[in-house]
Amino acid sequence: MLGRIDMASISDPKELGAAVSDLLKEALAQESTLAAELDRVLPEHLAPARNLLHYLALRQHDLRDLQNALAALGLSSLGRSERCVLATLEAVGRALACLAGTPSEATPSRAPTTFDNADRLLDERTRALLGPTLPGRSSRIMLTLPHDADASAIEALLAEGADAVRINCAKGNADDWRRMIEWVRSGAQRRGRDCRVLCDLAGPNPRTRDLSEKNRDQVGRVSAGERLWIARAAKGDSEGPAGVVSVGCTLPTILADLTAGERVYYDDGKLAGVVKQASPDGALVEITFARKESVKVRPDKGLNFPDSRLSLPSLTSKDIGDLDFVARHADIVGLSFLREPADVQALERELVRLHAEKLGVILKIETRGAFQSLPRVLLTAMQHERIGIMVARGDMALEMGFERLAEAQEEILWLSEAAFVPVVWATQVLDVLNQTGVPSRAEVTDAAMGGRAECVMLNQGKHQLEALRFLRDVLERMEQHQKKKRSMLRKLRISSLA
Repeated sequence: MLGRIDMASISDPKELGAAVSDLLKEALAQESTLAAELDRVLPEHLAPARNLLHYLALRQHDLRDLQNALAALGLSSLGRSERCVLATLEAVGRALACLAGTPSEATPSRAPTTFDNADRLLDERTRALLGPTLPGRSSRIMLTLPHDADASAIEALLAEGADAVRINCAKGNADDWRRMIEWVRSGAQRRGRDCRVLCDLAGPNPRTRDLSEKNRDQVGRVSAGERLWIARAAKGDSEGPAGVVSVGCTLPTILADLTAGERVYYDDGKLAGVVKQASPDGALVEITFARKESVKVRPDKGLNFPDSRLSLPSLTSKDIGDLDFVARHADIVGLSFLREPADVQALERELVRLHAEKLGVILKIETRGAFQSLPRVLLTAMQHERIGIMVARGDMALEMGFERLAEAQEEILWLSEAAFVPVVWATQVLDVLNQTGVPSRAEVTDAAMGGRAECVMLNQGKHQLEALRFLRDVLERMEQHQKKKRSMLRKLRISSLA
């Protein structure tokens, strides 16, 4: 195993060269060990899959001292090696050998990807999945369409540069979706453009339900320190404690998977609590946080159980029914709430059944399980032709913890780039602007950071058109300054001292 580099050896290129050589050997050894994994990927994904394995081997070490030592010698610090791991290690190794006065004979490179072809490979895969983009920016912009969007609203979004649209299959019905897709297709055709359509499957997403059969808008109010009963009963009076607000669950069988002490979130974290008691009849949750003094508990709001191992299907019966529509009408399907590679395989089996193997697939990383198994999720996805990853930051923030979100989304970007898989940066991008018409300062920076992904997604909102214009301007400006993690040294007007 490679040890941390002693900073005292910072001036010894020979020792640094040995450390880099060890990294290269470990990367190749990992590829050999996992050869069976590579045998299962499609031929067009083989080089990216090999590079991913090399990158994973690299990131099993703490390389900070080595990076500092290489940078002090004016060499690459390996900080931008995601797409060309072996090529980077080989180049640094050759430079160190020259500095040490022991240049070796040139040997054929074993790198699956090179500095010359890496940009082209990722661009090709992005274009195949998300289509071309307009001149001036490489990041696409995707818009979530409201289920009641009309032709004029869609026309305006296309006119302002939308590259792709998202339809949430958790809302509306097949007639709504078909009508919107027809308007998108006809509008794009009039402009001589290609606007891809993503249909997002609802997925196994547990939500609240009213137990009273009265279709009430509000079940009750809950404050911090109080308790909430989540009943397994589908209807009728709950068996919960007297005086405690009771609500049902759209996936009641998962309540049997809960254990005391596990966390529960309601409606994107408006309420947070812990399970105090779990029984065959339901779960009693003690509320530890409420965003307001008291929070309305309503039907059809999301429930998150980040600590629980839930017995959930990868595709619900609704998803399977909706997938038949998606395969016939959309360009891309979004797999929601996946937890492990088997969920990707389940989707692939359905696509084979529908003869829809050419349909693009975007895997939404929004659960702790999906994040923790991301390397194998990526390798499994490489058995499909057109693939992408969505950083679905809403549920992921609850599952991972807000303090972990920035780190997690960065790791997703790194691994996806090493695998040459395009990324969609999603959830609450310019959300304040989208809802109020005026952006917050923090979300402007977030939007600029989104340019490191291949696509940035805007949610629906009252000011979606203004948000689209603003995002387009931000991405076009930042394109001149940064590409992925690499600073682009465009001439700066403020640099002149005249």
